[in-house]
Amino acid sequence: MHATIFPQLFPKAPVFLAPLAGVSDHPFRRICSSLGADLTYVEMLSATALVHQSPRTWQMLARHESEACLGVQITARSAEEMGEAVALLATQDFTTVDINMGCPVRKVVGAGCGSAILKDPDRVFHTTRNAVLASSKPVSVKIRLGWDHQSINFLEVGRAAQEGGASWLTLHGRTRSDTYQDAVHLDKIARLKQGLTIPVIGNGNLFTGADAQLMRDITGVDGLMVSRGALGNPWIFAEIKAGAGPLAVSLEEWLGVVSTHMRWQEEAYGPAGVGAVCMRKHLLWYVKGWPDARRIREQMATIDSFAQIHRLLENYANDLAQRGVQFREAFRSQLPHPEQAERPDGWDPKYDMDRGLDRGVGEDSLIAVT
Repeated sequence: MHATIFPQLFPKAPVFLAPLAGVSDHPFRRICSSLGADLTYVEMLSATALVHQSPRTWQMLARHESEACLGVQITARSAEEMGEAVALLATQDFTTVDINMGCPVRKVVGAGCGSAILKDPDRVFHTTRNAVLASSKPVSVKIRLGWDHQSINFLEVGRAAQEGGASWLTLHGRTRSDTYQDAVHLDKIARLKQGLTIPVIGNGNLFTGADAQLMRDITGVDGLMVSRGALGNPWIFAEIKAGAGPLAVSLEEWLGVVSTHMRWQEEAYGPAGVGAVCMRKHLLWYVKGWPDARRIREQMATIDSFAQIHRLLENYANDLAQRGVQFREAFRSQLPHPEQAERPDGWDPKYDMDRGLDRGVGEDSLIAVT
């Protein structure tokens, strides 16, 4: 199946939205899809939590009726647990299943999940194989270069996933031990593309259309996966698709998209409470590139209702209009050019968020078997 399913599902050179903990609920996914994302995912799920029927984890599977193409990503402590969890999802309405073998979060790898799987290529094969046998839907795998720079094994891991029946593979061009300040290794993504027969998706530091074009030119990947670059900037999908330099986002368009996101968020979660609190972090990202962003962020700190958010946003937009501000400042490239040893020092939106709002890797998601 994996030889033909990818071009059947997606256009040429598709662009995916990565599953983002505490972010990838259906209001945000719908915004990204409306601006060009060809596939989005629910937040990464724990196979352990699925098997043990964690209510919070099953709630994260909520899909809006308008979502045409949606994936679910799972990580597991064993190949057997992966097969069991994927089988439980057989009746759920998803386009594809992705196996996470790249998450670097300490509590995840400490449970033997995420990047910990990379240490054992034989486990990679059996985990992939069990998921493929348990699913009638295409199964993909997301990996990193290796655990650290002394154990880079992405070619071996990629081949194990391919032999296990993966329909495509996504490579984040860093090791688990790397930080976001470390360079993305485009040359290694290119080597994986050359070494596999299944499609390869490139991932890592895609913040602009220029970043996307550079990764495509150097690696020859079949598609791209955007992660942090979509936070506050869902227009990145349109910019990548246009392929014509930085996309000018007007104040009117910006306000329209942000207002739509807020409306969908309020419809999903209600007028106050957790939905409004979660929307605050999106607004922290959305104001990037506009004047006086620091001031608006400070005012958001205590907001806990959508009525307050609407008033704050309206006043901010009116102030910008009166000052003659018409367009958002373009974001900077975050990928190193071939002659650069390190990437440019830029903005990391993930550090602006409240980590306490993360889901998917929370206390109930990696339930210990007793």
